[in-house]
Amino acid sequence: MKKVQKALLATSLAGALAVSAGYGTYSWFTSSTKASGAIDNGTLSVNNGQDISTKLFSASKFAPSQVVKGDYIAIQNTGDMAQTLKANYTATVDKASADPYKIYYLAFKYKVTPDMDEIQDWRLEWEKGFFDGNHNERSVQALAKSNALPKGVEVVTGEATVEEAQAMAALSKAAKSENTKTYKLGNDEFFTLQEDEYIGVVFDVKLDQNAGNEYQGAKYDATLTVQAKQTDNGAKYK
Repeated sequence: MKKVQKALLATSLAGALAVSAGYGTYSWFTSSTKASGAIDNGTLSVNNGQDISTKLFSASKFAPSQVVKGDYIAIQNTGDMAQTLKANYTATVDKASADPYKIYYLAFKYKVTPDMDEIQDWRLEWEKGFFDGNHNERSVQALAKSNALPKGVEVVTGEATVEEAQAMAALSKAAKSENTKTYKLGNDEFFTLQEDEYIGVVFDVKLDQNAGNEYQGAKYDATLTVQAKQTDNGAKYK
């Protein structure tokens, strides 16, 4: 009897193997799904990270009470993210204190690049607003009333002062002394650029009429340094 059972079992296993070989393996019903995503990082760029080739100004035979009118400097948001700029102007005099040099700035913010004729018109209107030989809020008021500015163009102007710079870390690596002064320009709100926005800025430098003979033959060097950071809370400059 046991021999018959073993023979039947062997026959059943052989049949099962034959069925498996003939019809493939069995499996459970299954189903699946998946999700995917990608993130493209933004770019934070001012003037494509390149130095500005235009000089702030160039002059010779400068003397007390005179004013040097600088050239137009363009600062552009060349990235695809909003950015807040920190603009510092550093002045160095080789022979004496930098204090008698007064720095005035006129800055425009716009999205469509103006031509040079428009810029010159803006500047002439600004200079009509001088009051007691200084650039001040009346300059802005005169510019606004002149209708010289196209719609959507913002303007800020003033005298750069060392006191403004004390609220920000100086960017210059030069040793600080009375011969070197660093100034902060504008405010964060004005110097925030959206994608494809520009800031155009010009500087006028005046040597005070009370500057003495120690300024004869002196050399005045100036550098404008602009850094950009994200507009997010907590973002920092490099």
